[in-house]
Amino acid sequence: MNPSESTFRTAVVGGFNRQDVLNYIEASARQSKERLAELRKEADTARKEAEAAQKENQELRARTAALEEEAEELRGLLTGTTAGRDTAQSALSQLQAEAEEMRKELTVLREKCAQWEQGAQAYADLKDRTATIELEARRRAQAIEDQAAERARLVHAETEQLLHQVQAGYARLREDVGATLSHASGELGRVDKALSQVLTEFSEHDAALERLLASCREAPPKKEVPDPLPLEDA
Repeated sequence: MNPSESTFRTAVVGGFNRQDVLNYIEASARQSKERLAELRKEADTARKEAEAAQKENQELRARTAALEEEAEELRGLLTGTTAGRDTAQSALSQLQAEAEEMRKELTVLREKCAQWEQGAQAYADLKDRTATIELEARRRAQAIEDQAAERARLVHAETEQLLHQVQAGYARLREDVGATLSHASGELGRVDKALSQVLTEFSEHDAALERLLASCREAPPKKEVPDPLPLEDA
């Protein structure tokens, strides 16, 4: 995972998810270490190539010095004899051509050395920048962790306060329900008593009606049946 493309999930309590932040720090540190290892390898290669180039440069300088000595000897020979002048001139031209090629090679090697020095400087800059990123990431992670701890403490305090309020409300509700049940129980007792009285009165009325019907059956046929007794109000 590329740290520059990673995103932090939002935590439940606030801030960012701590594991995402730690993963980001670990991934950044791992990539930094890998990049540092690559740059060290490139720096070692550049150093070896620079040493080889320096050695080759020394050899070229030695050859150039030897060629210049030979050129001086040839110049001495040219002053002593006219016959060897053409040969010496030809050899001098050849030596000059070789010296020019050596100068070109030396220029190329110097350019390579300059590039290797730039690479080494880039490696040093990257190392410093990576250390700064790691330090800033650690500071941010610590700040996020502190914010999460403070938020957790506040939520805990709010939860305890809410729990006390719920307990107090529950106690009041129990008292109200108890009073309501007590009142309802008393009302049910009075209703049961009234129903018992009504049933008793119905039983008395039924007995009176039975007696009235019996007296009607025993009376002579032509005799008028007396009016039924009025029912008592319930």
